[in-house]
Amino acid sequence: MKRVVISALSIFLATGLSACGDGGNSNDIVGKTLQNLANESLPGADITRRECGSCHYLDKNVRKVGPSLQGIYGQTPKTKGIPVEVWDEASLDAWIENPTGVDPKTRMKIPGIKDAEKRAQIIEYLKLL
Repeated sequence: MKRVVISALSIFLATGLSACGDGGNSNDIVGKTLQNLANESLPGADITRRECGSCHYLDKNVRKVGPSLQGIYGQTPKTKGIPVEVWDEASLDAWIENPTGVDPKTRMKIPGIKDAEKRAQIIEYLKLL
């Protein structure tokens, strides 16, 4: 039901806002807003917010306890000392499964997510942020 409401809202916003051009960059703003709404309907969105959102912002480039996860995929770690060159599928999967296994010195003292499907959904969602 939630996905249906979000999809309907996205269509409504796209239709209504497409007529509101001012010659500026409003289309970029509308496009980003619609993309964010679409991203929120993906299966990984709820899991990521539930599992990661208490310590990490997902939609702002600021820190909570941990760094923001916005734009993390394909980037080097923002936290110094993590022995990862770039956050890709393999490194994110290993980290999400067992953070202390990747970096024993990490302050991220959670047991990790053992369910491979959940990790895959989180990674797919992180690619979109």
